[in-house]
Amino acid sequence: MSTFTVDGEEFARAAHNALAFTPARSVVPAAMLYVASETFLLATDTYAIGRPSLGPTQGEGEPVAVELTRADLSSLDKLGRACKGELRIVIPEDKGLIASGVQTPVQEVIPNRTSSLKYDRSIWDLCHDLLEQLDRKEPDVPELLALDPALLSRFGKIKTPRGTSPLLDMRITSHNEPILIKCGPQFTGALMPVDREIAGQSTTRGNQFLW
Repeated sequence: MSTFTVDGEEFARAAHNALAFTPARSVVPAAMLYVASETFLLATDTYAIGRPSLGPTQGEGEPVAVELTRADLSSLDKLGRACKGELRIVIPEDKGLIASGVQTPVQEVIPNRTSSLKYDRSIWDLCHDLLEQLDRKEPDVPELLALDPALLSRFGKIKTPRGTSPLLDMRITSHNEPILIKCGPQFTGALMPVDREIAGQSTTRGNQFLW
């Protein structure tokens, strides 16, 4: 069993930010909560990645990962805002989690979702590896880049801690490789550019895609 405490407002913000990257019709029906030396969430629909961090873990137990649905993220967002102080997160050995207010009597119990969610879980290792590669990659900035504005708009929903800038830093390496995006001190993500040739053949976008 793993137990840790976190500021409720920070946890709510991280859940809100992960929710923006877990759209309702995503092929990936969950986000992941990772608790190790650092606590963070990871969410993707394979076109954009969001990784809000909660910083160093204040607690004890073995490193653990918990799957969370959109409904779970929404509930944890509301719980974090309602607790008015710290949240105690308990993760039993059979996973799932129990989140309780330390100063206020609020609680959310989330069961183990593994058996009910069907998707290829290798996506999480791919997301971790991709973000690390993008952070190390030397840029070769293209003259022209095509982006899907609907995907880019997700980054506009990110909440940053009070007193920090909401501006995005974007590291563009080429016209066809994912873009590393950082927002504030706790959020890292990635965005897949549009393949202009494929998009130009799309009946929904037309030959004048983005122009």
